[in-house]
Amino acid sequence: MPVRSDEGAFAWPVGAKRALFVAIALMTLVVLYNNERFIVDHGDPSWAYYFPVRWLLVPHGIAGAAALFLGMSQFSTRLRARRPRLHRALGRCYVVGVLIAAPMAMYITVEHNAMPQRIAIFTTATLWLLTTAIAFYSIRTRNYQQHKHWMMRSYAITVIFLLDRVIDIAPGLLALDQDTSPNILWLCNVVAWVVPTVIIELPRVLHRRTVAGAEARAATTS
Repeated sequence: MPVRSDEGAFAWPVGAKRALFVAIALMTLVVLYNNERFIVDHGDPSWAYYFPVRWLLVPHGIAGAAALFLGMSQFSTRLRARRPRLHRALGRCYVVGVLIAAPMAMYITVEHNAMPQRIAIFTTATLWLLTTAIAFYSIRTRNYQQHKHWMMRSYAITVIFLLDRVIDIAPGLLALDQDTSPNILWLCNVVAWVVPTVIIELPRVLHRRTVAGAEARAATTS
């Protein structure tokens, strides 16, 4: 059933959050099977591609995976209410994961990719750092609502790692996401900004419309 946000407007149903995290879990399994098998299967074509930067991928991958999984915990209302210290500790670990994974992504792309891909990855990593920094600053200044909103934006960028690879699986789309034309990565960046905005703003818009409708009906009957 719907729940109310901190501002009193109707928010998204609780089931929507669960469905989102189920989708992220399924995308993770797909990516592990389709894109990351080279870690254990050195006969996979991706192994030769990543071999020159294999050791750089270790800290980047571990930190990025930590951010991906720890980030989900930050949206648990139950954890936040019942275990606030654990919530804060996991949040700090998420920030550390981003602080490691984002700069490592920049370094790896400089060493390994063509210029168009470097620009796309630098943009993604910079936005990842920026949104996470604003979320962290917001909670340090006790601006809880803005902290929640910026954490949503930060985590949406975290999920780009999965979304980009899942889209690539679709027939014909992999050719659109090469080093010289990273179109899918740019698309994922757009999605990562639009989706949190819709999640944040749509309940407010619907609430205002409901209130305005109620006021109009009250005016006509008075």
